[in-house]
Amino acid sequence: DSCNAKSSTGGYVVYSTCSVLVDENEAVVDYALRRRHVKLVPCGLDFGEEGFTRFREKRFHASLNLTRRFYPHTHNMDGFFVAKLKKFSNKIPGDEAAKKEKKEAEAEAEA
Repeated sequence: DSCNAKSSTGGYVVYSTCSVLVDENEAVVDYALRRRHVKLVPCGLDFGEEGFTRFREKRFHASLNLTRRFYPHTHNMDGFFVAKLKKFSNKIPGDEAAKKEKKEAEAEAEA
């Protein structure tokens, strides 16, 4: 939420971990895609494996194929995950409804 979608640099956030665990990587990015006004954009990295859109019983947003995974046994480096997100709005989904409910509750309490 601290990134400004109207930033002169474009409102980009890079999410990177030194982990190959799905719960720390794809699951976190999938949560952000569902709960915030962000979308995945290409990382600009021409190596690494595509991120998972499916893993065991879990299903993730189709755009997670734009993320990159780096494995120690394949890429001769530590394991990493990289995702590049672009924020396209500063509004938080559902925030307007919560503010409206709060105002209505305050008005009822005053009456």
